[in-house]
Amino acid sequence: MSKETVEGFYDEVVSMWLKERGQEGLAPIPQDFEAKLHAYASLVKQQLKISDKKAISTAIKQAELETVKKLLSSLFEVRFRKIIHAIIKGSRPENLLSVERHFVEEFSKLIYEYRERINSIAHDFRVPRIKERLAKYEVVCFMQTFPKVVCEDMKSYGPFVQYDLAALPTESARALATRSIARLLELP
Repeated sequence: MSKETVEGFYDEVVSMWLKERGQEGLAPIPQDFEAKLHAYASLVKQQLKISDKKAISTAIKQAELETVKKLLSSLFEVRFRKIIHAIIKGSRPENLLSVERHFVEEFSKLIYEYRERINSIAHDFRVPRIKERLAKYEVVCFMQTFPKVVCEDMKSYGPFVQYDLAALPTESARALATRSIARLLELP
């Protein structure tokens, strides 16, 4: 990417920010945006590294970099709100970046599951069990007193006395069961 293209990146970000704030749907972002962003950041960091720290040009370049960061944060916050609004309305947003596409897929699944559960409550008067949260955990019964343990999620659990029940991350629960310290319990 040429130095002139990189130098014009600031103006491009300002333009994108203004367009995004000025229209209802998501504004298109150029396909080469990620490449330009990377090239811009690399060039500016290189320039700042080799420049005289007390020079006015260095202060200006640093201020430009900080402004670009703030503009990008604001740009993606506006896009985030538009995406959420579109999904809640039931429409599929367009002009998404790859990172946004992944978010839309995951968030759409969550909204669908939520609506299914609410419909189950409202129409069948039945509160569905939520197994997803426990999917990463196993319920165990401690067969002996055991001190505090740090599990794979880097959280501390315990200490435990004999016959205590606990929901522990799967790997830790199975390791304790293998050593006969705890027994895995099946929930109905």
